[in-house]
Amino acid sequence: MNTILLVDDDDYVINGLLKHIPWKEMGVSIVGTAADGMEGLNKFRELRPDFIITDVYMPVMDGFQLTEAIHKIDPNVPVVILSGYDDLANARKAVSTGIHHFLLKPPSISELEFVVREVLQQLNESQEQDELLSSYLQQQDIVRRSMKDAFFRDLLSTRYRLDELPGNRIAFMGMPERSSVQALTLSLVRSDVSARREERDWQLLRFGTGNIIREMLNAQLVSHPILSAEVLEYSDQEFVVILLGAQSQDEQLQELQEFIVKMSDAILENILQYMKLSVLAGLGTVREGYHELMDSYLESRYAVEIAEMNDWNRVYVYAESNETEPGKIVSMDAVRYLHDAIFQKQWQNAYDLWNVLSKDMAGGNVSLPVCRGVCSGIVSALWTATQTSDIQEESAVPGLEGLLLKLNRSSSARQMLEGMDDTVARLISQNKEDQVGKKSNALVERVIKEYIEKCYHEDISLEQIAANLHVNRNYLSQLFKRVTGEPFVTYFNKYRIRKAIELIGTGKYMVYEISERVGFQNSTYFSQVFKSITGYSPSEYNR
Repeated sequence: MNTILLVDDDDYVINGLLKHIPWKEMGVSIVGTAADGMEGLNKFRELRPDFIITDVYMPVMDGFQLTEAIHKIDPNVPVVILSGYDDLANARKAVSTGIHHFLLKPPSISELEFVVREVLQQLNESQEQDELLSSYLQQQDIVRRSMKDAFFRDLLSTRYRLDELPGNRIAFMGMPERSSVQALTLSLVRSDVSARREERDWQLLRFGTGNIIREMLNAQLVSHPILSAEVLEYSDQEFVVILLGAQSQDEQLQELQEFIVKMSDAILENILQYMKLSVLAGLGTVREGYHELMDSYLESRYAVEIAEMNDWNRVYVYAESNETEPGKIVSMDAVRYLHDAIFQKQWQNAYDLWNVLSKDMAGGNVSLPVCRGVCSGIVSALWTATQTSDIQEESAVPGLEGLLLKLNRSSSARQMLEGMDDTVARLISQNKEDQVGKKSNALVERVIKEYIEKCYHEDISLEQIAANLHVNRNYLSQLFKRVTGEPFVTYFNKYRIRKAIELIGTGKYMVYEISERVGFQNSTYFSQVFKSITGYSPSEYNR
């Protein structure tokens, strides 16, 4: 509902307007009244009505002065003037000062109602236009943010030539046609404690981390207006900060990179302090052009791998990570191949790769922190593989927290590697057993899907199925019971009876016909099996 402020020094006029004009029918509320221009101005500041109806001649401040003062605050507020004199000069002045209507006192009810409705129509049209414009701008901003996110995600995974970049799309997103780019990868360390949290709790931590990153970037980049940043939530544990505009002039580059590293370290410190999460951080080099962003991102990922084997919660710069530090000689390729084998569940290959890596580290000049970083990553990967198994049985393998604690108690790299041999062997053995269990499940699933459910109406036996699958009949029988909890014959008969119940429900078949349709050659035997499973004979069940 629109609001009006009435300003007039004549109580008779104010009372007449309040009493005789059908304000509510017009969708208007009188928000206040004032006896002079100065009071009217104060009421306007306090109440902010949608428009004003005011007298011209009043003490302290007249109607024209009031209009001028109001329009200094908000030039779009409509003002209707009531004048007790048929004065052409006043009418001209009203037009020149932006007054919407000039009425002579006393106006008729119909005349004043017409003017009010006209002002309301103009107000509402203006409000609708403003709302449409605001909605359009808001939607456009959402579209731009979405396009930016998709654009940068694409650049991180796809290599483009300079002439392949979408120029019109870049312009629409409000970005410069060309810009230097630099990738900062922040990988959250999901510890054993956070891994046990419910997924909702982890997502809340992730959401809070994203807010910290964005808020700190907004606060820090104010001092360096040549820089801007886009934040991508690239995966469940990884944020990629894309820094734009870091020019590569020699005299500015070093100072700017020092600022970026310092800012990134501050972000990590806040994430650790408020979210209680450790972060692995890698910073790629500055590249000239959007099409080279992928190169900077890959560099930042490589630096993250270095961070994983050294001190967490600090930024590793790719240029620094290229140089092998004394006491930190570890083959990154060997570590990567081992993790790939674990991820692909190639357990024998993983065991062989560990033996090679272990010997290399034992024979090289590897410091204790680096050894701990490598071993912790391998143990975490192997332990996680055991937890994602489809068969969750009692395991002799201790929890991840206990395994990592054992590593941390090692006083030397050699002692740690000796303990790792036993841990890796046990974890791989556990995963092998789980893998065998999965294959067993798959075999039983095949028996159920391909034979029981498809051939229940045929005269088939476990011997025939075992022969078709090229497995031992006794082995298949034991396996079937271990996986399903029931002997093959019991499971098979229950499935046939379920199908028989469906046929009984149709009311179309005799008992002997149903018996034949579900694979029983003898209807008497069928009835006996039916009653042993359901507690009723087929004819009783039908009734």
